[in-house]
Amino acid sequence: MKLFRSNILLLFFLAGILSLSSCRVFYPDLMFKTDKFYQFTPSDTTISSKEYVLKANDVMEIQILSNNGYQLVDVLGQGGYYNPVTYTIHNEGFAILPMLDSLYLAGYTITGAENLLSERYSYYFVNPFIRIKPINRRCFIYSGRGNGKMVPLENENTSLIEVLALAGGVGGSKAFRIKLIRGDLRNPQVFLIDLSTIEGLKKTNLQIVSNDIIYVEPALTLTDVNTQIGPIISLVTTAILIYTAIISLKK
Repeated sequence: MKLFRSNILLLFFLAGILSLSSCRVFYPDLMFKTDKFYQFTPSDTTISSKEYVLKANDVMEIQILSNNGYQLVDVLGQGGYYNPVTYTIHNEGFAILPMLDSLYLAGYTITGAENLLSERYSYYFVNPFIRIKPINRRCFIYSGRGNGKMVPLENENTSLIEVLALAGGVGGSKAFRIKLIRGDLRNPQVFLIDLSTIEGLKKTNLQIVSNDIIYVEPALTLTDVNTQIGPIISLVTTAILIYTAIISLKK
């Protein structure tokens, strides 16, 4: 009778463990957890498409070309066509550029900076043509178990769907629970996104910006259960066997 009672207690114990599948025992690597009172930004919020604004510490590829009447010629390289050179906007907002020395570029859109450089270089070249491409824009994606990736944002107005595709999709994760974290990390803006249905896709029109964090929560698997509660089951089973043996010896 006591052995039966012990087995019943074991079953109740295991049922209690399984009912806590959302707790840390099954998700020790869960990141960016929020309490139930946290207010998420609605996932159907449309992020307006705006041109990227240059800021301190941006790294840019700049092509300075001159239209000689027949073709665009690289005036700072080795005479080849489209030979970009890399420049950095320093903390004060200035970039050191050839022939212009320091030029304040922080706060300019890409188009605005191109127009400014075209104006300044027109003193040296006929019809200068400028191309600026920031190369340090990126976002960070964490998906599934131990999958972290930095995805460069090479194009303007890159969407969440595009970034997830570049990162390899959401295999092994919860497509219905995607968090996009944006802004000051001390007080971030958080979007909760559901891409498990077409309806959820229709409501999501998010454009990814530099330094966004995208987190796709991992899904619970049988392997997770076995890994986390296997030692507990073994310990409880051993305790029951020892208890049963002691009871048997006392008879």
